[in-house]
Amino acid sequence: MLPIQTINPEKDIKTFSFLLPWFFFAAAFESLFAAAALLWIPSENGLSAARLVLFGILVIFFVMGLALGFFARRPSFRFEHYTAALIFSALLFLAASLTLFLLRYLDPQRMLPYYERVSPLLWYLLALGFQSSLLSLLLRNGLHPQEFFKRKPVYLSALFAFCILFLIFLFVAITKIGVTRDTAYWGEPGIAILGWQFILSILVGFALLLYAVNARSLPGVLSRFLIPFALYLTAVILWLGVPVSVLQNSFYAPITPPTNLPLPYSDAGFYDYLSQTLLIGTGYLNSIPPRPLYVTFLAFLHFLFGQNYPAIIAAQTCVLALFPVALYFLGKKLHTPAAGVTVALFAIFRELTGLWLSSTVRVANSKIFTTDFPTALSLVFLSLVFLWWLEKRDLKSTLLTGGFFGLVLLFRTQSLIVLPVVFILAWFAYQRKTKDWIVAGVIFVIPMVLTVIPWLTHNYALTGKFTFDDPRQVAVIYSQYGFTGNNDLSLYNHETDKISEKIISFTRENPAYVATFLAAHFLNTEIGGLLSLPLIERFDGLFAPVNPYWVAWDGTITWYNLALLILYLVVIAVGLGAAWRRARWLGLIPLAVNIGYALSNAVSRFSSWRYNMPIDWVVYFYFAIGIMEILGGALLLFGAKHEKTFSPNCESETKPISPRDFRPRYILFIALFMFVGATPWLAKGFAAPRYTSTQEQLIERVGSYAADDVRVFLDQPNALIVEGVMMYPRMYRRDEGMSSAHPWSAYKVRGYPRLTFLLLNSQRYDMVFPTKDLLDFPQGVDVTALACKMEDHYEVRAILFNGQFFQSAPLPNPCKP
Repeated sequence: MLPIQTINPEKDIKTFSFLLPWFFFAAAFESLFAAAALLWIPSENGLSAARLVLFGILVIFFVMGLALGFFARRPSFRFEHYTAALIFSALLFLAASLTLFLLRYLDPQRMLPYYERVSPLLWYLLALGFQSSLLSLLLRNGLHPQEFFKRKPVYLSALFAFCILFLIFLFVAITKIGVTRDTAYWGEPGIAILGWQFILSILVGFALLLYAVNARSLPGVLSRFLIPFALYLTAVILWLGVPVSVLQNSFYAPITPPTNLPLPYSDAGFYDYLSQTLLIGTGYLNSIPPRPLYVTFLAFLHFLFGQNYPAIIAAQTCVLALFPVALYFLGKKLHTPAAGVTVALFAIFRELTGLWLSSTVRVANSKIFTTDFPTALSLVFLSLVFLWWLEKRDLKSTLLTGGFFGLVLLFRTQSLIVLPVVFILAWFAYQRKTKDWIVAGVIFVIPMVLTVIPWLTHNYALTGKFTFDDPRQVAVIYSQYGFTGNNDLSLYNHETDKISEKIISFTRENPAYVATFLAAHFLNTEIGGLLSLPLIERFDGLFAPVNPYWVAWDGTITWYNLALLILYLVVIAVGLGAAWRRARWLGLIPLAVNIGYALSNAVSRFSSWRYNMPIDWVVYFYFAIGIMEILGGALLLFGAKHEKTFSPNCESETKPISPRDFRPRYILFIALFMFVGATPWLAKGFAAPRYTSTQEQLIERVGSYAADDVRVFLDQPNALIVEGVMMYPRMYRRDEGMSSAHPWSAYKVRGYPRLTFLLLNSQRYDMVFPTKDLLDFPQGVDVTALACKMEDHYEVRAILFNGQFFQSAPLPNPCKP
């Protein structure tokens, strides 16, 4: 509860004691409205005994309210148990609201009749608890607008921020840019926080804020260790508590016989099998892997857990559970621990919802091998590192931040566009001292370049060019700059075409068109972040399937949700104002990271769902700060001290970087960054090539099973014998297969039953083994296969593994492509 902070408590009590009679009279007459609502409920056989009891309770409240109202008007009336009244009122409010929610949504089909009859009384008790809490606070602590007005600069800054946000809102509403689908890639928004999760997160944050106000100070061990550990543990328990079976129908990890394991597919499978080439000694199939640090991370997990995918998924989840912890520290730094807890719980619950929905909607979550969630984690850490750099502004922080940013580039290259936006903000943080800013920028870039140089050198050795990504990744961007053929990789020839020339020439010829789709995807990214906050939509119950209303969103919105979004913008603006007043330019670092990454989405002409995930947390981050600022402002009105509610400013004075600040250990820091940056290259030498048998050796290996037929079979021009590791075996019946937009050849829908898999050695083979029988083809086993090369796959005639030999057809049969 709030401590008494008034200068003259007796004066405050006398000032507001005149409200007591009116409170009781209001409570009495409000009970009449509840009684009327109770009687209004239709009934077939008149008033039941239960309804008469409820009506009698409301009558008692009416009589007691009138009696207490008249009694409180007597001069001799004194009531001094304000603390007890406050506690009781708060408990009444919470109990009534929780009971209402559970009656309505715990088991709607069974409990709805009870809810309809009891809700008038419960709504009355909820209103009574709220009103009595406010009155108890007034009588106990008084009203202190002078404390609240100390936060006036925050609200002035928030007004400026809201004007900008509202103008953008109007621009989207009028032009429809940002909500009208682009002809290139365009999808639905990402996962939204559910309403009950949203309220619960705010209540927990507010409870921590109350504790901080009541205590002389929040203990360091609590805010630095216990709270983040509790958040991490909560994330791990909740996320791992959702079984991997929810991935049953996921686009990335369908579960099918014969392994019944959550084997990755599409982009997730691409990263996964590239990581496993490091363990069989064929190093990324002699190509440049995208997201090299993430691929190396997956290789490390496979080294630890082999082909145990549930264990690998659990290990990745435990790493990604650091995401809400990092958000907590960022919120704590830029506002209060309460804001940090609120945004951390938003992140935990949102991911939990994404896991629940893995079988029904497209998601990128902690159990799937894509880089969207890891990039979100890296960008939160990057925001913390940027904050540390611009707070310290010394040689050490500049060098380490540059090196860390180089590592982020090896996670997601498009993060490079974040750097110019942050550097512009840094110029203001350096108080527009251009010389100091340039020196810091040069020092920043040196470790950044040194960190990525090993990987660029590796890529130069393969392609003859200093490049971050495989040409196929560049081809995606190349294809986006056109009116048709978007995402058609065949349009790009890496030997003759240059992406920069294509972008510049197309932009010069079609400036309005390019500006429109750039604005559309930028705004769609930001709108997707805003829609991560809950809307007023159908909710079927706590244990009912989640209603993924955002999937069907077409850019239109109901009037009440429109009003809700404007309210969200108000709170976000308050969050921006609070962060600005607390840390000036440093408080806008998450916003700068958000803008830079959203620009990279726009340039790539991609946005929506998982493409927004790396930075859509910024929206609910500033919302969490804003809502805690507003609730903290309410506490100020009722006597909380400004110094206790809000921590001091974290901005520091700038100082020029001096060569005298250099320490020999800084060389070790840079060397460490270079080593980590080189690990994707070094990992290629981790294992010796596993599959080095000659064709004669392979023939001898299979010859004991089909000695006379092997050489006859291999004499055919489309026949081959090959050894490698079997990856992702799946059984499909007739007319079954993967129905994604660009399915792997092995898993396309075909008109016959078959076992399909990838075979990896120095290259990838899409293998199809025709069979009606469900055979035990294990994941990750060494195999030798005799196959016919078809148009888009290899048809396996015979396969040998673990001393077992299987044939799909006689070997002498000719290979017919």
